[in-house]
Amino acid sequence: MHTVENDKELSTRQAATLLSLSPMTLKKWRCTSEQPELPWYKRFGKVFYLESEVLSFKEQSTMSSQKDVFI
Repeated sequence: MHTVENDKELSTRQAATLLSLSPMTLKKWRCTSEQPELPWYKRFGKVFYLESEVLSFKEQSTMSSQKDVFI
């Protein structure tokens, strides 16, 4: 398990909000393993995500549309 001292644990709702997704999307990903690059954890029956991993996933999943400009 990846742990970083002082890394914030996010609920499914919080992680979904940070990713601009529905909490149901994250639940679906967990059940179907559609998105294994986004780690999640379960402790005492509660699912959580580490904020640093959610932010890293968001950064890796964001595509930029840069065009070369010729003057």
